[in-house]
Amino acid sequence: MRKVFTLFILFFCASLYAADIDMQIHWGTKEAQLKSMSTAGKQKNYYKDDYSPENLRALSGNELFGALNTLMGNTCKLLESGYDYNALRFAYVSVDKDLNNSGNIIGYYDGQSMNGTWDQGTTYNREHTWPQSKGADKSTPMGYDMQSVRPANAAINSSRGSKAYGEGSQFYDPNEIAINNSLYAPEHLGSYRGDCARVILYDYVVYGEAGGHKNDFYLGNAQLLNKLGKSGIFESVAVLLKWHMLDPSSLTEMVRNDGAQTYQGNRNPFIDYPELAIQMLKDKVTTYQVSVTGAEMWPAYSLTLANGFIAYMGTKTSRPAEVTVTGATSTYDKTSGRLTITNVKGAVSISVASPQALEMTEDGQKAIKTIHNEQIVIIKNGKAYSILGAPIGDIR
Repeated sequence: MRKVFTLFILFFCASLYAADIDMQIHWGTKEAQLKSMSTAGKQKNYYKDDYSPENLRALSGNELFGALNTLMGNTCKLLESGYDYNALRFAYVSVDKDLNNSGNIIGYYDGQSMNGTWDQGTTYNREHTWPQSKGADKSTPMGYDMQSVRPANAAINSSRGSKAYGEGSQFYDPNEIAINNSLYAPEHLGSYRGDCARVILYDYVVYGEAGGHKNDFYLGNAQLLNKLGKSGIFESVAVLLKWHMLDPSSLTEMVRNDGAQTYQGNRNPFIDYPELAIQMLKDKVTTYQVSVTGAEMWPAYSLTLANGFIAYMGTKTSRPAEVTVTGATSTYDKTSGRLTITNVKGAVSISVASPQALEMTEDGQKAIKTIHNEQIVIIKNGKAYSILGAPIGDIR
């Protein structure tokens, strides 16, 4: 067993840095979480004290907007010198990193891997998710916010123009853009719909106002609920939340969320904790209660729309063998842990009646646990060593 275990760790550690990473895979998968192991530490240090995940989940509506507005505003550095629209050109290579190709970046909408060196906009330019003509002028922080202004293939950026996001010919739907990355696997259900929705939510909270809550970045043009419909930013709140909940955060988003925090100080909480979006906007849509027993679920939804949501059951090292759902139509993939909820008719109950089925041997579980302590290790004779050969200790 020990010999097999050693080979497993060597293979596993090598695979973390191997090519062929599907960066559009949902963050709830074990594979995605292992590819960006620093994220857990960044989240822990950002969401703490009054802004811990537990405290934020206890809030809703304008109260939750106010807490996020304060947190994201207080940690954002864009009012300091050195930040402007031009600076983005040279920062994307450190933020939108392609984990398969050092020096390349991942493009918005199509996932294309592009050389990250700025070439005067020939290869890629800067796409304003919230259009400049509708409030995100590039002379203001909203117009050069790394969390919002994304690198995109120049031709694709031009095709979007300033259309509102939505479904139908009068709106811009990223699902109509062909994916230009051979590593994006269709079975992972990755889409850029959710990415767009989460950026708009971020812009609204940082630069908008609700219930008297606003910060030093406030712009009157960033009022989401006043900018709905074909002439606005999004078709409707319901469509925004639908896209957000049916396309959970991806590895691409988490990598750039970490990079954007390093660049300008703040994170997009709707990437980290997607459940906060529907809690914040629950008074604007029809919602149904969600309860979960016997297992962990990410995102930790307690509310849903009629369209439902996609979530991942279990932990990084285990998945339930079977999940029972009442109040909606559901499908469950026990290999990935992905639970898809649709056709919600009322309160949704999700339960795991049997113990969680472990996917790995005990040794394998210990290896994953060690790696999740943010150490890449090699196991030899029951001892753990760093990748450089320094002893770490026994595997327990």
